[in-house]
Amino acid sequence: MKVCIVGGGGAASNAANVIRLLDKEAQIDIFTKRSDIGVVPCEFPFVLSGFLPSWEDCYVFRERFYRERNINVHLSTEVTEIIRGRKCLIAGGESYDYDKAILGLGAIPVVPSIPGVDGQNEFVLSTNMEIAKVFEEVIPKYSSAAIIGAGQIALEVAGILKARNYDKICLLEKLDCLFPVYLDKDMAERIEGKVSGMGIELILSAKVNSITSRNGKKVVSLPDRELEVDFIFFSTGSAPNVELAQKAGIKIGESGAIAVNEYLQTSDPDIYAIGDCMEKRDRIIGRERCYQTATTGATTGRVAARNLVLGNVLPYQGTVMPFVTEVFGYQVGTAGFTESYAREQGLDVVSHIMSTLTRRRSFGGKTIHIKLIANRKTKSLVGAQIISEELVAGKIDRLAVAIAEKIPVQSLALIDTCYSPTVGSAYESIVMALDGLMPKLVKGQEGSSD
Repeated sequence: MKVCIVGGGGAASNAANVIRLLDKEAQIDIFTKRSDIGVVPCEFPFVLSGFLPSWEDCYVFRERFYRERNINVHLSTEVTEIIRGRKCLIAGGESYDYDKAILGLGAIPVVPSIPGVDGQNEFVLSTNMEIAKVFEEVIPKYSSAAIIGAGQIALEVAGILKARNYDKICLLEKLDCLFPVYLDKDMAERIEGKVSGMGIELILSAKVNSITSRNGKKVVSLPDRELEVDFIFFSTGSAPNVELAQKAGIKIGESGAIAVNEYLQTSDPDIYAIGDCMEKRDRIIGRERCYQTATTGATTGRVAARNLVLGNVLPYQGTVMPFVTEVFGYQVGTAGFTESYAREQGLDVVSHIMSTLTRRRSFGGKTIHIKLIANRKTKSLVGAQIISEELVAGKIDRLAVAIAEKIPVQSLALIDTCYSPTVGSAYESIVMALDGLMPKLVKGQEGSSD
């Protein structure tokens, strides 16, 4: 069997690895227009901050990985066409036949259509290391910046610039809170003070009228004033890269990503799609959406590979959008829907916010803020948000399973948890939050409370 994989991200590497484990004789070719493969883009900010000493530390799959598995990697080789009728693709001007193909096309940064945006002293980060290296060269040259967007990458870049002693850092977000995709405002407020306290000007509900250049500076025009800075960094999301699929006549879903069935087949049954370019179905209401993370890429790569070789034996179950990051000493973790998004989707939800300690203070416990959101009808969780200095990821993973499996809140609160004074509390914080949520489900009370 001949398998062609288009794209060189982690999803593609995971898919190739599983194909080789299941089929020792398959011919596997990976095509990427980039000059490298096997990097972890999530680690780029750690090189920019100096936490990792070099770009070489971002490689998780080395050349040896592909050589030992007899996987043919075509670097700097762009696939320009997929000819489905002949089951071949054109890459670097050459034709390659396939029996099955996988599209791991990734995503591309989105820059908003603001009047005056011209690409001069305007930067983004993507999964391309070369773009990150360009930004690395820029940072030491300047001392002021405007960051448009207030998600994970925006805050990571703000932290990097603050560590470089920038005089002026402005963080602009068109919505009314930090991490607007992941946090409700009542939770985001718990870290906004920390960000402002670092000397970063936080401008929420920001309306950028235009961007211009003046005397070697970039000028951001707001309704009430102008911000003059050395450069602008855009952290305004990314869109699935679907141009090649569209050109090949493959169906694109309503979300803008490549439509797939439960086995990750596209509208062409011989072509699968994985990672950031494909639609994912959320496990809460079953809506197709764009959700782009490294773990989802790895998972879909493994699922598609198994189905490609064994014949559609493993359905992809979808996602509850688990997320975690660390900014300015805080760990921020979420799963499922925010309360505001749940209501927009027509769900009748109640929520509860609780603040306690991760463990007893005498054992070094830190404050932890937990928000749980539950569907009044099903009595199960549809969302969770946690902010603390420690122990967030494990709790989010646990709650993600509960959301995915629609475990009733009452049952979830009665599941025993492990305990030792140095690593947790006997009356575990998640259980405490669930106990606070349950009366609201029973009595139908609205809103949140500490």
